[in-house]
Amino acid sequence: MSGDWPDDRSPAGAQAWLDRIRSAEDEGTPAADAIVDGNQTPVGNVMATAVDRRNSTAWISYWLDPDVRGRGLAAAGLRSFVDHLHDGLGVYRLELGFRVNNPASAAVAKSAGFIVEGRQRERLLYGGVRFDTEECARLAGDPRPQRRRLPIRASSTTSPDDGGSAVSR
Repeated sequence: MSGDWPDDRSPAGAQAWLDRIRSAEDEGTPAADAIVDGNQTPVGNVMATAVDRRNSTAWISYWLDPDVRGRGLAAAGLRSFVDHLHDGLGVYRLELGFRVNNPASAAVAKSAGFIVEGRQRERLLYGGVRFDTEECARLAGDPRPQRRRLPIRASSTTSPDDGGSAVSR
């Protein structure tokens, strides 16, 4: 995939993007879910790439529209997605990384049960500036946070019951 978010963020554009991801998931490669609002408009994403079936690992990423941040949607969506990857797809080890100057992303990862395993110095390059990252993992047998999850709904459904947001498959 060229990126971890749709270029066309309209419901139709996001649905086409999710359909491409779903097709790849069926072939055992990336998996992704949209975080949608009550109108089924995409406001975020959780995604697994670099799926390695032999070693049962995947790389996790997520994003959320700045207008809906601070509501716990990214964390709840990530917790739901992690459960799906561990239980539904049988992926044992999930990995992710975040810039050390991004405490919001660190909080999302921690709230989904990811444990920091180390730091990679100057791992990412943004606008000519290099950033360190914290690398994390979550194993299938790790304790699961007993916190809110977003319901996983088919893309064709209408408004979810959980506060107007869902992870859409």
